[in-house]
Amino acid sequence: YFTEAQTAITIGETGVLTSNDSGNGNLLIAQQATLSQTATIQSLSFYVTTAGGNLILGIYDATGPNGGPGAKKAETNSFTPTTGWNTATVITPISLPAGTYWLAYLPSSSSLAFRLAYTGSAKWYSYTYGVMPATFSPSPTGSDLVHWSFYATLDTSPPPSDTTAPTTPTGLSATAVS
Repeated sequence: YFTEAQTAITIGETGVLTSNDSGNGNLLIAQQATLSQTATIQSLSFYVTTAGGNLILGIYDATGPNGGPGAKKAETNSFTPTTGWNTATVITPISLPAGTYWLAYLPSSSSLAFRLAYTGSAKWYSYTYGVMPATFSPSPTGSDLVHWSFYATLDTSPPPSDTTAPTTPTGLSATAVS
């Protein structure tokens, strides 16, 4: 959760889009998003119209071929989605520099339904439901001008500074070696 000193920003699509989509069970799908400043990833949110199965959300950098999804930066634990916005915290928050990223989702069931729009950039391939791979496929089987109601929340506040002075170690001993 955020304290007063923290500032939350989002990347991705925070609106509920109008077109329906489903049938993506066991597909790892990523949509492009731009981060304008250094920030720490906190959570990922995905809008669901019909709940079904389980879902994992993640974020990849753009080190893949032609700026596509590359290395996984963070992901959520598997969860059972409900109708409406589903927000899950990432397992390990990590600071991300400004740049292009890919928000990824991995549904276990094709009955899960959600919203999309025919703008943006997305890539996907078949992937058995489970922990997301460390690296996105360099040759995804699908690519389209599309994106979903899916966004990341990040914290822009700098990490706390270390204000504790070092202490003198105690309990040390040394033996001369001749």
